Amino acid sequence: MNPEEIIKQCHRIKKVLVIKTNFLGDVLNFLPVVNFLGAEFKLEWLGWLVTETGYPVVKELAKVDEILLLKNRLFYSWKNLYHLARWLKEKKPDLIVTSPQEECGLISTLALLSRAPLRIGYNLRRRGWFFNIVVPKGSGQRRVELNGEIIRLLGGKLEDYFYIPRADPEQEQSFFQKLETEAGLKEGSQYCVLHLFSSKRIKSWRWEYGEELILGIKNLGLIPIMVGSEPETRRWAEARKNLGLINLAGQISLIELYYLLRRARLFIGIDSFPWQLTEFAGTQAIGLFGSTKVWENRVPGAEVVKAEVECAPCWPERMECELDYKCWRELKPEQILAVAEKLLARVGA
Repeated sequence: MNPEEIIKQCHRIKKVLVIKTNFLGDVLNFLPVVNFLGAEFKLEWLGWLVTETGYPVVKELAKVDEILLLKNRLFYSWKNLYHLARWLKEKKPDLIVTSPQEECGLISTLALLSRAPLRIGYNLRRRGWFFNIVVPKGSGQRRVELNGEIIRLLGGKLEDYFYIPRADPEQEQSFFQKLETEAGLKEGSQYCVLHLFSSKRIKSWRWEYGEELILGIKNLGLIPIMVGSEPETRRWAEARKNLGLINLAGQISLIELYYLLRRARLFIGIDSFPWQLTEFAGTQAIGLFGSTKVWENRVPGAEVVKAEVECAPCWPERMECELDYKCWRELKPEQILAVAEKLLARVGA
């Protein structure tokens, strides 16, 4: 089908199923596509098939009619494919939409067996024949831009759909009132959100550098606030509250994190879900990159700080490092603080 015929056919659809199952950041990067589908077409039903790892994003941030949650161990198994296909036949979606990250044979086969009249996907690993609408890869390198080729194919603009459908002003105000009562963060306070550590050491900044960065953030006139879901991050932050650090690690939801980022003066963090969420929140941000590829998840307008080492990036090809994670060891607090000071001065501290 030519582009005009594709758009014409899609405007007739009533029921859409999105198949996007990966981790928090991957699901978040597909949210603009779902926003577009919900806003552009007069749908009777919009569903999202997701596994446990990406479920919180769909539940808390997206606005869909039905979330189809599958246990990770059940979904990635060929023996369950037949039962999933039967279930999809009962739902009878007019359109199946997949992303370039869903390039495994199981996802492609599931889309084909759904018998949906329209199936949108990418021709990765020569699997274009599973879909009757094949999305061009385009020139974009970032994952969210690769996803956005679906929007462009259907006549929209990616940049128009970076928003969180479930955001609510009253809910946001209530959250900050709670923060003032429980954490002492007063209305209008200037603060910096920090997400520095990961349970995967190869993706985590150095724990021993954290205190120096916290003190440096305070010297810049900002209140440091730690976020993250890892139990070890929460314990680490709790032990350093005497430094003036507000510890919210493991204590707020994803939508509350979004509210927190919206009013933040600055975000500093590793390549992760909070870093990617800053693009939706419009937050001034500094990304810390070590083992991961900058181009995949770079946020436009944000600053990137990384150590120049010959062995990086290496993830996900490598999960361990024989060089004591040199890319993170050489990324010192003073480098980050120097960039933060320049950024704050540029935008008006």
